[in-house]
Amino acid sequence: MKKTFILGLFASALFFSCSSDDEETPLVADFTATVSGESPNAEIIIVNNSTGASAYEWSFSEGADISSSEEQVPTVKVDKAGDLTISLIAINGSNEEKTTKTVSVSGNTAITTFNDVEFGLNAGDATYGRLFSLETGEIYKDSEISSDNGSKINLAFGSMANTMYFFESPTDEDYNVPGAIATKVTNYEETPSITVEEFDAMTNDGKLSGLTIEETNDSFGNGSIPNTVLFETSTGRKGVIKTKAVNSDRLLVDIKVQKY
Repeated sequence: MKKTFILGLFASALFFSCSSDDEETPLVADFTATVSGESPNAEIIIVNNSTGASAYEWSFSEGADISSSEEQVPTVKVDKAGDLTISLIAINGSNEEKTTKTVSVSGNTAITTFNDVEFGLNAGDATYGRLFSLETGEIYKDSEISSDNGSKINLAFGSMANTMYFFESPTDEDYNVPGAIATKVTNYEETPSITVEEFDAMTNDGKLSGLTIEETNDSFGNGSIPNTVLFETSTGRKGVIKTKAVNSDRLLVDIKVQKY
């Protein structure tokens, strides 16, 4: 009788032990991602289908408004058209599982705008600078250029007798920019690819992305202000400058350029 009872207890314990092991939830990293809307105002709707995880690590490629998140279901907005890569690591203790997926975002890419930038007409001017950085959003005087900031300069400005004006690459020897990188500039078009009115209405890079920008080595005069000047950086970012007003000391402009 006692042997039968003990054997029954052993069998029951073994059953429950095996059942508990079988019912452990496996660690799986999985999610679905769908795109709502178009760039630069797109949103990624994420559903986290992971199992067995106690923590999550997300990463997002360029264009997302966040680069990483530890939330179970992050909220992500995207302002860049094209492919967006999303990676998820599901974590349980020392165990990790990773999955990566790519979604395609339609529309256009965001632009960055710089308003009321003042370019000096004269070399060595102590008040106005001739060199502009899209990275910092700052204009620099000739005396402020150094090996620390030279490689950040994208646009240089010059004038001839204060009547003809031109933007050009800071690699030109006239500007003495250490580590300068090349920029292509089209200073004047008889029929502008982007008019002043179109510039003012631009909220994304729809007008810029399809342009072919050539280095023309030309200039523009007082009579063609306001007008637009096209440029392309060494990294392929395209932009447009709207010239607004000029006096004996400086040229006043706005600048719009692709964010990526």
